Formats: sequence, structure tokens, C-alpha cells
Amino acid sequence: MASLDAFPDEIIRHILTFVSPEDALGSIQLLSHRFHVLGNEPLLWKFYCQNSFVYWHPGHGFQEKLTARASSVDWKQLWLTRKRGNTNVARLLDGVVTTKVGQLKRLQQICQLGYDAKDYLLEQCHCPDSAEDVLARRYYANSALDSIHRGIAVEVWSSYQGAALSSRGLDRAVGAFDMFVLHDQPQDLDFICNSLDSLARQFREEHPTVEEMSTRQKALALVRWLRANNLTGMDAPDFNYRNLRNCLMGHALSEEGHTSLPIVSSAIFCCVAERLGMRSACCAFPSHVHASVFAPPGMSLDGVEEGMPSSELESMYLDPFGSDDEVTLEDLRSRLVEFGWNLGSEAFLKATPVPLIVARLAQNIKSSHSAVELMERGGENEAEMKRLRAGYPDLNLEAAVYASMWAELLMKQTSSFHWDANLDSFLNKFALNWSEDAWIVEKYLVPLYDNFIASQPHQRQRRGWENVRVIMSMLQNLDNRAPTVNRRYTQEIHSRVQYRIGQVFRHKRYHYIGIINGWAANGATALPTPHYLTTDEAEEEEASGTDLGTEVQENSLRPSKIYYTCLKASVDRLRVDQDNVEIIRDPGLIPDSLFYLAGKFFKRFDSQTCSFVSNLREYYPDD
Repeated sequence: MASLDAFPDEIIRHILTFVSPEDALGSIQLLSHRFHVLGNEPLLWKFYCQNSFVYWHPGHGFQEKLTARASSVDWKQLWLTRKRGNTNVARLLDGVVTTKVGQLKRLQQICQLGYDAKDYLLEQCHCPDSAEDVLARRYYANSALDSIHRGIAVEVWSSYQGAALSSRGLDRAVGAFDMFVLHDQPQDLDFICNSLDSLARQFREEHPTVEEMSTRQKALALVRWLRANNLTGMDAPDFNYRNLRNCLMGHALSEEGHTSLPIVSSAIFCCVAERLGMRSACCAFPSHVHASVFAPPGMSLDGVEEGMPSSELESMYLDPFGSDDEVTLEDLRSRLVEFGWNLGSEAFLKATPVPLIVARLAQNIKSSHSAVELMERGGENEAEMKRLRAGYPDLNLEAAVYASMWAELLMKQTSSFHWDANLDSFLNKFALNWSEDAWIVEKYLVPLYDNFIASQPHQRQRRGWENVRVIMSMLQNLDNRAPTVNRRYTQEIHSRVQYRIGQVFRHKRYHYIGIINGWAANGATALPTPHYLTTDEAEEEEASGTDLGTEVQENSLRPSKIYYTCLKASVDRLRVDQDNVEIIRDPGLIPDSLFYLAGKFFKRFDSQTCSFVSNLREYYPDD
């Protein structure tokens, strides 16, 4: 009878590539001394590493290891390290889904693993509908993954703090905005840089004489090539200009239309030009960013050697967004005169450092947000302005604004007197919507805050939303707080508290859709905190003599009233009076984004009852 012993080693090695790494460890290597040796070969475990994991933390130096001799890397140990990491992420995510106590701490531990956690999190983002806790698992896997992406973006921007102003690193600095709305898509910073590399290679292939061209000829050939391939600019700018995706380099490079604002079009040109050996930088001209290209030292743009080299390099200007031709210096200067810039106008004609480009792009994102706010709610134009390749439009828009707030804090030096101008609004948005980013704030923002405070000539006591450390302490205390249990002990509570955790309702007066995620039988003092009121409801209460403001304090609403908190698209816990609750039975009325956000408090959706299955049993065990 034929035996595996009769097969040569080469065949066995090939067969082992079809065996799972787990089986290779637990079974194959135990068969015999020969299989133990073959099952431990570095090339096999290198294969397993490449095929078991897509994403790697930069600390592994994985790409460098791939180019080294297989025998010089302990590939089996590397695989085991990643496997143990996934087991740890699975344990932490189970804890996040199971209990609210220590939830933030566990999420941070996952996020701090960076891309080593990404493969497992992507699996959980797409866990099957049949999973018992499908909504919670998907929500928290997405939350952790999004936070990891944001951490990478913030790390890129933080490198400019305290550094000399420079035009280097434009590709990653501009691409960092994409990371805030990346979600489960592959177009991350590495994708953006690889795409720009690919464009440079493609341009070289289509222009075999590129090295013989002068700088001017090369720059003009590049801008015409980019525009001919529809890689810059946009169609119908009067209609499409403020679309959110036009602010994102990753979208401009990967989507079929390749639409982008002038600032992003110029950034794409500059990044490809740099890869072709030109020195290029964005030029932050008022209202319309251009690209500038500089002659090599000792040469003119036309390739003529200078007899007396000048200390200032000859430069040319281009508009990749809207023109195939060079923009003359005289034309730019005349436009500046039209804008009323008579003094200091030369600053607009120089290479703009990356921090200023990032800050300007952040302002463009805020302008897109403002434009959406002015649109008719639910109109076709509004939906188109918010549309991205993944995620939910309203949540993406808020995430993009959050990115712009991060950019403003990191691109402005802490030596600036007004560094903290938007700190309170940032901390409010962070704590309310992105508390899982506490690890990013701790690592990058707290040191900047401390530096800023230490640099102030006049110290003052900073409270609440203007103090980073106070907010971080508040989040930690909330995370460690023991559950406040609310039970339906008596028949009176059963009869008075008419609705349960997970029921979906429409507000009778303001018509928004919400999911009940908290209740109190006697007034609002026992509601989960913090909870909030909409502006309209706050004004309504003020008019009735109860002055509470938007954020509800633990005080004296009428104890006989029944109050609930609900999950709404923009708020985790919005307070609502029982008299304003109108239960709905049609799942089609529930916004898609609310189904996603429901995972923060609920396990799954029960279509038969049109309600969400509670994941808050430690707080409301009878619901």
C-alpha cells in the first residue's frame, strides 16, 4: 500500500500549503520526525503569515522581513504572536459586548494593538446575521476599527507639531482625512501612497522620453496627462463643488469620477510630480489653491544652466483643477490686486507648508458641512453632498468635521496664543460621540495641552470642557461606574412605566425616530447620566419654568412624571417624556444609520415585535 513516506519532500511541502496553520501545529507536526521537520520550515510559516493575515502593525517590519532570507526570520513565532493577538482581541471584544463596565478600557486595549487587530475586527464587522449579538458585535468592531484608523491619521498630523515648516509628507497628511471615514474599505494611507506611485509609473511608461524633458516640459506634460485621464478637477462645479468626497484624496484617486477640490487636485499633482523627480508644492492662493514647480538648483525651468546661480529657484504655477496650461505670475498678481491684497501678497506665491494646506482643507470640510446644513432636509442634493463609498452619510459628515477639529489642534503650534480656540467644542464632540478615542487623546492631545498650559504667562483654573484632563477623568469614572439597577418591582411601576427597553417610537411633537434605552419611574433623577435634551425640548422646558439647559443635570423634574432616554441618530441618550412616545410597528420607518447605532445598546433586532433585544440587562434586568 502506498505511504506518504514514499512522497518526496517537495510534494509534502506543497501539500502542507493546503493545510491550515492550526492543523499543521496540532496534528501534522506530531506525525513523525520527518513531518515535524517539514512542518517547521521557515518558508512554510512565511507562507502562513502571508495568507493568514492581511494587515500588520508597522512595528513588525513585515515588508522588510519579506525581502530577507526566510531562514533569518522566525516566521513561526511571528505567526504565533499574531494568533495570540487575535485571541486577545476576541476576548476583549467579548467583554465589550457583554458589559458596559470597563467597556472603554477594553476598547482602548484593542485599539492600541493597531493594525494587528484589523483582520479580526474586519471579520466581526461582517459577522453573520444569525449571530446572537450581531448588532453589538458589528457596532463595536466597527468602532474599534474606526478608532484605529483615526489614530493613524492623528499620528501623521502630530509629527508636524514642533517641527520646522515643510512641504514634505503632503500625500499622507492630506490622505489622513480619508482615515476618518475609511470604515471597512481598503483605501487607507498605504493605498493612497501606492496609488500615487502607480500614477508616476504609468506616466513614465506613457512618456518614455520624460528624463530628457526640461522641468517645464515635464510639469506641463504631467498636468495635461492628469487632466486627460480625468484624475483632477470635477464636472459641473457649480452643482458639485461642496460634495464631501471632493475633500478626500483617497476618494479622488479611487472612485471612477475622480472629482476633487482645487486643493486636492493640486495635492495630487504635487505628489506625483515629486515622484517624478520634480520639486513641487501647493501654493495657497486665495479661494483657489494652485501647484507650484521649482527648477533644479543651478538650472532654469527650461533646462538651461545658470551662469550666476540665484539663491531663489525659478518657479512656475499650474492649476490642475481647471487648466492644461501654465498660469503666469502676472496673472496671479493681477488677481491678488482684484482681491484687494496689496501688502504681503508675495506670501501667496510661495510654497505653502503642509500644516497650512491641512488646516485649509479642514476649513473646506467645515464649509461642506455648513452647505449641507443649509440644504433642504431629505432632498436629492443633500444626499449627493454626503455620499461616500461606505458608512452612513450623516455619520460620515460628522466624522469629517471631527477630523477637521483634530487637524486644527494638531496643525497649530501650541506656542500660538489661541491654540485652544476650539478645544471645548472638540472635547464635547469627542466625549459625546467618539469616547473610544480616549487612547488617542491621551497619547497625542494631553501632552500638547500640558505644553500649552505651561507656556501661558498667566495661569488660570480651567474647568469642564476647556480642560482635557478633567474630561479624560470624567470618561474614566463613567467607564468604571457600577450599574444602577432599575427594576419593575411593583405592579404600580409596571402600570406607570408603559414602555420597555428596545421599543422603537416616533416623538409625537418633533417626529424623530428613537429607540428607548433607559427609563425612570419617578422623575428624571434616576435616568442614566449624562443625558440630553434637543434644543427645541430645552426651550420648551425653559418656557414651562424648568431651566435645565441642553445637558440635563441631576435635579428636580416633576417626580410624578415618567421619563425615558432614547438613542437617536446624533445622541446616545436623549430624554423624552412618556406623553410624547408613540410606538411604531413598521421596521421600514427606522433609518439605516439607527440600525447600526443600535449596536451600542442592543444585541439584535426582532422584526416580529419591531423592537431591539436589550444588551442592558445589568441596568434593566426586567426588560
